[in-house]
Amino acid sequence: MNLRDRGITVGDLLIILIIIFSTIFIIKKYNHKNQSSLSNVNTEIISLHSF
Repeated sequence: MNLRDRGITVGDLLIILIIIFSTIFIIKKYNHKNQSSLSNVNTEIISLHSF
């Protein structure tokens, strides 16, 4: 059956919401991992220069 014929069902909306929330979760996790690694590098550089 075509989507135009049957319309959007609750199952379709549920699948779309799961995809959206999982994508947001993965992006936030990836961004947090990158920011923490950059702050560790900056701290090491600062501590090396102070001696």
